[in-house]
Amino acid sequence: MPEESTQYETGAEESHEETHEAEKIRVEEAVFEEMATKEERFLAGLAHFCIVAVLPIVIAPLLMWLTEKDKPARSEYILHHAKQAVLFQVLLLGAVVVLSATVVLSPVAFILGLAGVVYGVVGGILACVGKKFNYLWIGNYVEQWSR
Repeated sequence: MPEESTQYETGAEESHEETHEAEKIRVEEAVFEEMATKEERFLAGLAHFCIVAVLPIVIAPLLMWLTEKDKPARSEYILHHAKQAVLFQVLLLGAVVVLSATVVLSPVAFILGLAGVVYGVVGGILACVGKKFNYLWIGNYVEQWSR
C-alpha cells in the first residue's frame, strides 16, 4: 500500500509542475504580446506578408531578422516573427519547386503554394494585431533553434 500512495503523490507533483509550467508559458506569451509597439507589429506582419510577393519572398524577412538581432535594443517580437516567416517561406518555396519539377505533381504544387500564401497572410494578420503566431510543425522547432 505505501508504494501506491508514493506513486500517486509523484503523479500529483508532476501534474502540478506541468500545470505550473503551462501557466508560466501563458504569462510569458501575454507579456510578449503586450510589449509589442505598433511599429513592431507592422514589421512582424510585413515579414509574413512578404509571402504574397514573388521577389522579396524570404529576402525581406531574412533582412529584418539579420538587422534586428544585432541591435542593442532589439525587438523579440520582430525576431520571433521574422524567423518563423523565413523558415516557412524557405520550406514552402523548396516544396513547390520540387513538386513543380514533375508534370504529374504540378497541380499539387499549385495548391500547396496557394495554401501556403493564405497561411502566411493569416500569420501576418495575427502578427499585426499583436498575437504570437507559430506555424504548425515548424513553430516549435524555430523556438528551440533560436535559444
